[in-house]
Amino acid sequence: MGKAHVGVAVFHGFTSTTASMRPVADALTEAGYRVDLPLLPGHGTSWEELAQTPHQDIMRAALASFDRLAARCSQVAVVGLSMGGALALHVAARRRVLGAVTINPGLRLKPLTGLGAAVLGRVRRSVPSIAGDIARPGVVEEAYPVTPLRAVVGLDRIFREVRGELDRVRAPVLLLRSARDNILPPSSAATLEKSLRPCQLRTVLLHHSLHVATLDYDADIITRTTLEFLDEQEAR
Repeated sequence: MGKAHVGVAVFHGFTSTTASMRPVADALTEAGYRVDLPLLPGHGTSWEELAQTPHQDIMRAALASFDRLAARCSQVAVVGLSMGGALALHVAARRRVLGAVTINPGLRLKPLTGLGAAVLGRVRRSVPSIAGDIARPGVVEEAYPVTPLRAVVGLDRIFREVRGELDRVRAPVLLLRSARDNILPPSSAATLEKSLRPCQLRTVLLHHSLHVATLDYDADIITRTTLEFLDEQEAR
C-alpha cells in the first residue's frame, strides 16, 4: 500500500513563507505522502497585514490544515519550523496525530521579548527583520523585511498557549534542534524536553545549521530523519 493514505501538515515560521519548508514538503511528496503546506494568515502579503492578524487565526489555520487532510487520509502527521513547530504541537494537543516533527520549535521567546514588544509597540510599529538566521552562505529566507511588534505580542501568546497544552500531546515527537540558534533561546527546546515523557520524545542535534535549519547545511539530515520517523510511526 502506498503512502497516500497518510497526510502531513507542514507549517512555516513567523514572518516567513512556505518557501522555508518547501524542501521538507517536496521530500514528503516524493516519498508518497499527501502534503498540505498552508501559507499562514498574515504571511506572504505585507508585514502590516501580519500586524493586524489575530494570533488565533494562525492557530485555527493549523487545525484547519490537519482537518483538510483528515477528511482524505486515515492518518495525519504534523511538521513545523519555529512558530510552525509550536503549531504542530498545538495540533498534536488538539487532534489525534500519527506523529509530530518539530524543527527548532518556538515555545519561548528570549527573556522580556514579549513584554518589550508590547511596550515598544506603543511608539513604533516594527523592528528589524529576524529572518535569515542561516549559516550557509548565499541562502536567503523569503520573509518580511521588518518584524511587526504587534505580531510579536501575538507570537508570544501562541507560545504561551501551546506551553499550556503540551501535557495533552500523546503522539511521538521528533525534535530537530540546532546546536546554535540566534533567534530562539535554549529554554524553548528545553521546555519541550521537560514536558514530554522520555519515551515519547526523540531529539536530534543539528551541528551545522542555525535557526532556519531547513534551508541550511543540515537540510538533508532533516528530510531524511523526518521520513524515517514518519515511516516508523506508520509501520506501528
